[in-house]
Amino acid sequence: MNYHIIGDIHGHGDKLEALLQRLGYVRKSGCYQQPGARVVFLGDFIDRGSSHRRLLEIVRPMVEAGHALAVMGNHEFNAVAYHTRHPQTGQPLRPHSEKNQRQHRAFLEEYRLHEADTRAVIDWFQTLPLYLEVKDDAGQVLFRAIHACWSAPVIARTPQYLDAEFLQQACKRGTQAFRDVEILLKGPEIALPPGFAFHDKSGVERQHIRIQWWNEKRPVSYREMAMVPSGEAEKLPDQPVPESDIGDFSYGPEEPPVFFGHYWLTGQPAPIGNNLACLDYSAGKGGPLVAYHWQEGDTGPLRAERFISVEAG
Repeated sequence: MNYHIIGDIHGHGDKLEALLQRLGYVRKSGCYQQPGARVVFLGDFIDRGSSHRRLLEIVRPMVEAGHALAVMGNHEFNAVAYHTRHPQTGQPLRPHSEKNQRQHRAFLEEYRLHEADTRAVIDWFQTLPLYLEVKDDAGQVLFRAIHACWSAPVIARTPQYLDAEFLQQACKRGTQAFRDVEILLKGPEIALPPGFAFHDKSGVERQHIRIQWWNEKRPVSYREMAMVPSGEAEKLPDQPVPESDIGDFSYGPEEPPVFFGHYWLTGQPAPIGNNLACLDYSAGKGGPLVAYHWQEGDTGPLRAERFISVEAG
């Protein structure tokens, strides 16, 4: 079996359709498919773009017919919480604040609140796993897929699928479930030393940085470890991050390849390590939609020539 792992799409159904066609998938009986091949989606199907309905009418049939696998992104998790009410309080698990409505607006423009087709999509989102191991017929792990961060200790204590009880806990700030889902779907954060801060893409001052959990350099500085907007890294201390802060956030060279999205990369798509690849190259903000072609029998390091992308539909 060949696999095409596809990064964050963010409501751009045109880009998805163009990429699938470039990869050799053909629409047959209402579903894109290719003999001997399967797609793996890395989540964040929604928000930002203007063709959610077109996108989901492609993705859902592929997954349900077995022509694709998919993991949940933080935007699908947020959507499930936004459209789900607590059984005791009756309040949405994700508040309908101005900020949250703004982030979710593009989806709501196509799938209105409380309508039946919206509920069907939300229910489908909740069936998506938080993480996947794709195996061969003998049960050997070929590669792993997750939206933001593969952390073995976190995965060991986190259910693969959301049930109602875990979802409620994961939406409650301060719980272990909340912290764990944040790591898996958004990536780990660490605090900056006192007196240091940067501004995020919205201009908000932050004292915590999202880190490159895959960075194997030791010691590594805050400046080297941080995922911050262009021009903001210079504000961070060029001093080593304490090993206790980095903790278990690493991925050994002996581990199976892992594919993830989430990080809004730019530039020429390429592996970030022999067994690490981020496939989010900012398709939701005008960048290309990117896939990696995993061919049956692949061994050894991931290859730059296996990245395939489209700029637009």
